[in-house]
Amino acid sequence: MSKIKKFTGLKIKKITGGKDPVKLVNEFIIHRGFDPDECLKEKGSDAIRWMIEVTDEQSIEILLEGITKPSETTLYLGVNIATVPVKGITDFLASALEVADGLVGVKISLVGHFIVMSSSLGLTGADIEELDYHYMLIMEQVPWFQETLASELGWEDISEY
Repeated sequence: MSKIKKFTGLKIKKITGGKDPVKLVNEFIIHRGFDPDECLKEKGSDAIRWMIEVTDEQSIEILLEGITKPSETTLYLGVNIATVPVKGITDFLASALEVADGLVGVKISLVGHFIVMSSSLGLTGADIEELDYHYMLIMEQVPWFQETLASELGWEDISEY
């Protein structure tokens, strides 16, 4: 019978997995061609907000919440797509909800006096490609939504009101 070799106790350190959510968003912003420091608008202990100017008329908001616990961090991407007019508000909101039925993977909300198109996701295991996918889901559907809503209301252009 052979002797059994005894090994000394292994010193295994705990390694935290996953990417830093703030670093991930900064990389995404750089990937889109912007400077994260210039886009940074608010930084708190548990949330950070960036605003990226997509066009002269539109900015996309990126909000990270729950950054103190990377496994529970959520990302919000949102863009204002229309100002809700006081005159004809009922028809406008009813038409916006009807048109929103054709959206894929995003939602619309009423925030203040704006219709906002947005997407939210948990960042556990996310990468730049996933952030890019959600960004493109929003940006590709904004023109369609605006044109369809204007057509539904009988307006020439949604930005006139």
